[in-house]
Amino acid sequence: MPNIDTELIYIIVLSIGCLTVIGVFYFLFRFISVKKQLKVLSNTKSKGKKAKRNKKRQKIVLDRKKRSVLTLFIVSLILSITLFSGTAYARYYQAMNLSKEDSESIVNSYYLIRDFEDQLKLLRDKKDDQTKLEQNIRQLSTSMASYGTKKANKLNSVDGQLVLNRYYNSVKQLGMNASTQTKNFYGNSELVNGFLKDIQSAKDYEGDVFRYYKVDKSVLIKGK
Repeated sequence: MPNIDTELIYIIVLSIGCLTVIGVFYFLFRFISVKKQLKVLSNTKSKGKKAKRNKKRQKIVLDRKKRSVLTLFIVSLILSITLFSGTAYARYYQAMNLSKEDSESIVNSYYLIRDFEDQLKLLRDKKDDQTKLEQNIRQLSTSMASYGTKKANKLNSVDGQLVLNRYYNSVKQLGMNASTQTKNFYGNSELVNGFLKDIQSAKDYEGDVFRYYKVDKSVLIKGK
């Protein structure tokens, strides 16, 4: 999963790009100004050798300045084009990849759902202390319910936001529903099996997220 803060990169590249555009206009203005000075100087008649020498020196200085400013204009123009191309790519990358916050949310929810599933099965089959298992379920359901506050990064594509928000909502719903049934799971196969179906639905939405953002699940598991 990408761990690059693409939003920050986008803002930095865009800011530098804007500065280079200012540079383009500044050097263009300077080039036009120097060119006008040269034209005025060329049209000025000089009398005497000293005046002619001064005119020649001024012309040399202005010619050098014109070439220097033209070079800076071209460099800043190329740089601005390059940076704005980079900005466009960064924007596309952000739209098609998970942000740092969304990446962390996906990783956490991946394990929350599976821990919740394991604890439910233990409760159904009465394979551990009831009080301990109910406490675990309570903590997990609270963590899952908190996904109600999560929203996909708005720099993501519209489809990407839809996929993520649908997944976040399914996790939230699991947590909220479980929090009202904490005391009823122990030995209750019908109730637990109903929740296991809901978990599978959440996993299906999770699969949509993984496919859309091309998440390698094996890397996610190893990275935990």
